[in-house]
Amino acid sequence: MSVLKAQGLTKVYGSKGKMLYRALNDIHLDIQKGEFVGVMGPSGSGKTTLLNILATIDKPTSGKVEIGGVDPTVLNDKKLALFRRRELGFIFQDFNLLDTLSIQENIILPLVLDNTNIKEMEKRLQQSAELLGISGILDKRTYEVSGGQKQRAAIARAMIHQPAILLADELTGNLDSKAAKDVMDSLRDLNEQMGATIMMVTHDPFAASYCKRIVFIKDGAFFSEIRRGTNRQAFFQQILDSLSVLGGNFDELSTVRN
Repeated sequence: MSVLKAQGLTKVYGSKGKMLYRALNDIHLDIQKGEFVGVMGPSGSGKTTLLNILATIDKPTSGKVEIGGVDPTVLNDKKLALFRRRELGFIFQDFNLLDTLSIQENIILPLVLDNTNIKEMEKRLQQSAELLGISGILDKRTYEVSGGQKQRAAIARAMIHQPAILLADELTGNLDSKAAKDVMDSLRDLNEQMGATIMMVTHDPFAASYCKRIVFIKDGAFFSEIRRGTNRQAFFQQILDSLSVLGGNFDELSTVRN
């Protein structure tokens, strides 16, 4: 069953009399329920533009996106805001947690906004915190915990309302290698144990090696795709090989982690 379907996505920036820039060109993407998909490409390849369109933050110039069978572009602003809040989960590089709230309050915020009953909130909070290994920090403030713990709290918040798909943008970008491994282990557990559907944009081959499938884009267009077998280390090497074939500017590439 398709959770997310993108057909012929094209995005052109510019206006009459000005130079047109084609950020995306005829991108097709189908993400099935329970998949863990990575999107990779050189700087300026269109990764962020693609993510923004799939996240309903931007609209394509042409083509269509469906999430859970719904085309978000036909919704009015109020319905779109509700759709985004209920159907999508977001994880950002800079965590986006509120400093004025405890970790626990940050995590349950989507449920509070939806007027979920307290018993259900507590049940989901404990389940998420346990799975992500953050039960011991729920009462702490954001400035009292590490970057890795913040990111795992952000993952818990993104998943607590059980969205159709989780969209992650460079989620290990601000983390050291130990914290990045902990965060990616948590995301893997979420995918394997809870069946969460995940799409992650990343330039980090280590983070990408946790995905089950990777789509490579270059100059706004589909370039290639690889799928993981049983061996993550072998997949990691495949990713490195694919990136070398892809070429382009990978100065942003983080230190390779084993």
